[in-house]
Amino acid sequence: MLHYLIRRLFQMAPLLLFISALIYLLLYLMPGDPLYRMVEDVPNLRPQDYERLRRIYGLDDPFYIQYWKWLWQLLQLNPGYSREYGQPVMDVIVPALKNTLVLTVTAVVIGKVLALLLGIFSAIRQYSLWDYLFTVATFIGYCIPGFWLALMAIIVFAVKLGWFPTSGLISSDVAPGTWEATVDWMKHLVLPVAVLAISEIAQIQRYMRSSLLEVLRHDYLTTARAKGLTESVVIGRHALKNALIPVVTVIAVTMPRVIGGSTVVETVFGYPGMGRLLYTSIMGSDYVVAMTVVMIIALTVVLFNLLADILYGWLDPRIRYRE
Repeated sequence: MLHYLIRRLFQMAPLLLFISALIYLLLYLMPGDPLYRMVEDVPNLRPQDYERLRRIYGLDDPFYIQYWKWLWQLLQLNPGYSREYGQPVMDVIVPALKNTLVLTVTAVVIGKVLALLLGIFSAIRQYSLWDYLFTVATFIGYCIPGFWLALMAIIVFAVKLGWFPTSGLISSDVAPGTWEATVDWMKHLVLPVAVLAISEIAQIQRYMRSSLLEVLRHDYLTTARAKGLTESVVIGRHALKNALIPVVTVIAVTMPRVIGGSTVVETVFGYPGMGRLLYTSIMGSDYVVAMTVVMIIALTVVLFNLLADILYGWLDPRIRYRE
């Protein structure tokens, strides 16, 4: 297992290098001048000063030179300076990452736990009224676009009912460090957490239900029941572990959202997380910030895929890794 992990970690390096080069090329080919947003409010800027700034920031260099400079800084854990925010990139990313972790970890834990429980309940009570209700509800939740659901949540629960704030992280009229500030912060989290959790439930519940139904038809479970084992023992000890194997893949694919956040939901709710930071940095041509966020997300994707492979071996003892 150790040799397998070391080999997989070494295989990640060229993959991440290819991803970084591809994304940097796409951003490089995007229309617009990255320097324009920085100097648009500077009065009487002379053309020669503008060209001098382009040379200072290396914007006149060919693609491969700019990419190498950025990659070398990233390897030194110093991804550069944000022209849009006027701060070092890490000073911009760290607060957004903290906010995203609070939001998405809460939503992912709630959503995935409920999805697994609802999937198990639907499979056990197949063709019952509850099974039909949960199935229809998850299909509706899966089909509804996230931005529309977020807008409807704002209109109904924030504008019409006034139960929750419409956007942001904390109200401007609340003194920080007080109990009122904590309550206000939690109120700001309710709607985006709910929207993200609904998306998680809609994605996982159907897979859990179908996977468990398939496992329940296997002969070894019939043998377990014939030996006198109770249904709860048959499902909990024998069926559930095998049913989770295909579900792990789906969970691993969706888990990078924990780091990357949800660009659509965070943008609609004005939540200062990684998803919104990625959107604003691309729109503001702040490619250094955008590239760093994308690389963090890419690293999370490959690590969670590695974690999924490890979980396969734990869930199914028949799986063996070549050393």
